[in-house]
Amino acid sequence: MALSLTAACFVSEANVSGGTHPVYSTAGEVIKMRVQGHRVSCQPGGEAHCFSVQKGASIGKENWEVLQQPIEGFTFEEGFTYDLIVKIDIQQDQTGPARFKHTLVEIISKINESE
Repeated sequence: MALSLTAACFVSEANVSGGTHPVYSTAGEVIKMRVQGHRVSCQPGGEAHCFSVQKGASIGKENWEVLQQPIEGFTFEEGFTYDLIVKIDIQQDQTGPARFKHTLVEIISKINESE
């Protein structure tokens, strides 16, 4: 399956702390992502749980990374490993760090880890 990558930049305005600031959004990077069948701590010793993922060329390798943002439109079920197609948007305003928004495009597979 071939994936097309599309990039665009959008500018809008956000009302932040009483002032209006431009918000920049780069849209369109579409990647393959594997989500491990159990959540992990977002921070060492923390109570919040995040997805453990592999992206693109790292899928099937030993290293996993913690994804602290949710995947919009994705309903996770514990005990299943998922291969997904995910769109990543980058949003940046002048008052803070860039934020990544992950949106589910397609579930390629859902595999029960206990089988």
